[in-house]
Amino acid sequence: MCVGCGSQIHDQYILRVSPDLEWHAACLKCAECSQYLDETCTCFVRDGKTYCKRDYARLFGIKCAKCNMGFCSSDLVMRARDNVYHMECFRCSVCSRHLLPGDEFSLRDDELLCRADHGLLVERASAGSPLSPGNIHTRPLHISDPVSVRHPPHHRNHVHKQSEKTTRVRTVLNEKQLHTLRTCYNANPRPDALMKEQLVEMTGLSPRVIRVWFQNKRCKDKKKSILMKQLQQQHNSDKTNLQGLTGTPLVAGSPIRHDNTVQGNPVEVQTYQPPWKTLSDFALQSDLDQPAFQQL
Repeated sequence: MCVGCGSQIHDQYILRVSPDLEWHAACLKCAECSQYLDETCTCFVRDGKTYCKRDYARLFGIKCAKCNMGFCSSDLVMRARDNVYHMECFRCSVCSRHLLPGDEFSLRDDELLCRADHGLLVERASAGSPLSPGNIHTRPLHISDPVSVRHPPHHRNHVHKQSEKTTRVRTVLNEKQLHTLRTCYNANPRPDALMKEQLVEMTGLSPRVIRVWFQNKRCKDKKKSILMKQLQQQHNSDKTNLQGLTGTPLVAGSPIRHDNTVQGNPVEVQTYQPPWKTLSDFALQSDLDQPAFQQL
């Protein structure tokens, strides 16, 4: 029985698709492009439909979380949790800085953020700035864009004028240079002049770049330390004073009347005279002249 048309197969040759699907040679084709499929090409089956390799990869293959394009078998990819990116697409969504292996970044609402821009969002959120963290994603900035995310909104009209006066080129550090600077910083956050000269020889950077990098690094770490201290204080203030007590947590309800707490349905109480009551009265009576006793 042909899976494609539902008719019996009387042809000399039968196309069988694993595990037990059989087709006429004229019925086995791609559901998207109608390309005929045979033993010379790769066939994919999904939801009862057959696809060629190209259309299957386009429709159901893993796509870049940034550009929504597929990958070639030779592409190198970057991963962030469940998201996969092209090497070129693995950039900060705010400043478009290319994120390299070893760089610290965060993933916020499927948007990549470098460490600097993530820290900026945290600072604005902790300071209660009217500019919410989500608004910073409404206008993604690129390297060629002269607008900087650190500029206040009322300075954006003057960005072009400022860019004409300053033509300073931003220094981009490679992975080896960053590793050298970070190693030195971990050993001594405030290197002396001799150490800075050695760093100039080791990294090939100018003394000014090295000095500015250490200043920025110390400033970022200080802000991070203050923020962590504030979060810890807030966490401690939320705790109750009954830390030494253990028990089941309860939730207080609304006050109710005490008599309403009695469970059960009301019953009616009735008085009746049992049959042995009359005999008891006779036994206690000493007056033998009672008519009832005389009858006995």
